[in-house]
Amino acid sequence: MRGGRLPADRRPTAAAPARPARMLRAAGVIGAAVLAAAAFAPSALAPTPAAALSTPQDALFDEGNRLYQDGDFGGAAASYEAILAGGFESAEVYYNLGNAHFRLGSVGLAVLNYERAARLDPRSGDIQANLELVGQMLQDRIEPLPRFWVLSVIDWWMTLIPRERLGPLVALCYLALGVATVLLVLGRPRGWHSALRRAVYASLAATVLLGGTLLARETGLGQPEEAVVMASEARVLSAPSEEGGLTVFTVHEGTRVRIDRRAEDWAEIVLADGKVGWLPLAAIEII
Repeated sequence: MRGGRLPADRRPTAAAPARPARMLRAAGVIGAAVLAAAAFAPSALAPTPAAALSTPQDALFDEGNRLYQDGDFGGAAASYEAILAGGFESAEVYYNLGNAHFRLGSVGLAVLNYERAARLDPRSGDIQANLELVGQMLQDRIEPLPRFWVLSVIDWWMTLIPRERLGPLVALCYLALGVATVLLVLGRPRGWHSALRRAVYASLAATVLLGGTLLARETGLGQPEEAVVMASEARVLSAPSEEGGLTVFTVHEGTRVRIDRRAEDWAEIVLADGKVGWLPLAAIEII
């Protein structure tokens, strides 16, 4: 969570997938989502034991979970949004907010918040499962183009180490580098010169690699700007103008797009299948 983080005991625990459908869950609130005839049936909610509150964000988080349990999904969404408005964010809050918007029938907002949750916790099976389920309800069916294998390897590496472990690993490597360097300079212990030199090289390489990964993940360096379509239907034009542009294709609510460039109130978008065109910025929301 940027600016703060909910305690670890408030995060959702992993649940085994249900068959024939996966689980749709809120943090601290379990909601079984059954996919039937391309729709989700109402879910049964199981409360978890209450914990002592320590911050206003915790109070809002628990209030949102309680309202979700009671079926007040609009109130739950407002509580989660209040946490974000206070400058705090986490995968759990975005995940819960996505669940609440899904229950309200706002597919675009559900996808948007699941995607934001996935940015913070890319290895979460629950988030990916919900994205997959909601994706089956979207009107646009887009077959992505094959990716260059190097890009796939980079994506795999960037999500390999959980966010909460990457920082301590960088600090540990940096500490090892410092200790090994000092011992090498002092020549202590005697006879360890070759081993210490190898330790310096190894810890330096690990610090650079892991530190660069942490920097890229925290700053979004090299990550494309993406958005989710919020309009129920939007015409994608050949130029950034209602008068001068021709409709090249249409997109619908919940579709994820990549933004290549902007021109005033317009964005040139690219779909996963390579289609390109211009959309008003008002029709999309940045992930």
